[in-house]
Amino acid sequence: VGELFRYVIKAPVKLARQKSAMLPIVNDAVKGEKLSIYNPAVHVKHPLNGFKLVNSTDLHLMQGPITVFDGDAYAGDARIEDVAPKAERLISYALDLDTEIASQPQPEQHETITAKIAKGVLSLSHRQSRTQRFLVKNSGTRPKQVLIELPIDSAWKLAEPKAPAETTRDVYRFTVASPAGKPATLNVIQERVVEETFELIPLAESQLVTFIQSSSKAITP
Repeated sequence: VGELFRYVIKAPVKLARQKSAMLPIVNDAVKGEKLSIYNPAVHVKHPLNGFKLVNSTDLHLMQGPITVFDGDAYAGDARIEDVAPKAERLISYALDLDTEIASQPQPEQHETITAKIAKGVLSLSHRQSRTQRFLVKNSGTRPKQVLIELPIDSAWKLAEPKAPAETTRDVYRFTVASPAGKPATLNVIQERVVEETFELIPLAESQLVTFIQSSSKAITP
């Protein structure tokens, strides 16, 4: 009813007096994808081992602790929020020490795209672009899928890649295929247009001649 949900155990349960039992409510396989999750605000050097869980069952998965096994080996612990049927959640559970990522901001680029004079006002439009470069080094023996998170800045528009793999309320998420023993690179380019206006002051004829002479001297080799 509404946002509530319930579990129904179809098979009857026989429980002896003064005894207790733990009953499995959901005993089904779920879909998912193993990946590494990098956010420099969490760890500047290493991503986290993670898993994209898809609730492919018809039941809600309740929030709580999770124990993660990779094959037959214990991999770590995590917590999960409520997951509705068909919904997805990212789970991170341990540092991925086999993978190193370096975030390298590049110098901003500036380009004047338009200049217009109208009614004594000079209007200039500048296109600014900035690039964030991520270098991924996978020292493991298996290729990995790396999910890189970058905070969203509403003042800048994403130019490259054309679209992220995912967008949340706060971050872009980009996927990078990282082969074993080989470096991989991701360049994220963002742009914005900045407008500037200048009021032109009329000059007297004598001032204009002086201005032209001084400007000529300034550009003479």
